[in-house]
Amino acid sequence: MEKAIHIISDFMRGVGTLFLVSPIALNWFIHGDYDRYIWIIKGPEPFNRFGGGPFQLYLYISLIACGAILVALSGKLGKGR
Repeated sequence: MEKAIHIISDFMRGVGTLFLVSPIALNWFIHGDYDRYIWIIKGPEPFNRFGGGPFQLYLYISLIACGAILVALSGKLGKGR
């Protein structure tokens, strides 16, 4: 059982770290090239909202919050080892 908790804790830490880094990668993907930016915002819902600042801010804050929660939970789960 302890090995399963260790695996779950490590998985949560990895996914949380990816969530914490993903806003940087997403910002580069959206704004890295003008043609790609136009292609994204002319796409279907919800991609057409990526051109707006409030939606991007909400998305980035949500990703960072989820990442921080997962990393914190993995730390709490790992303390039981």
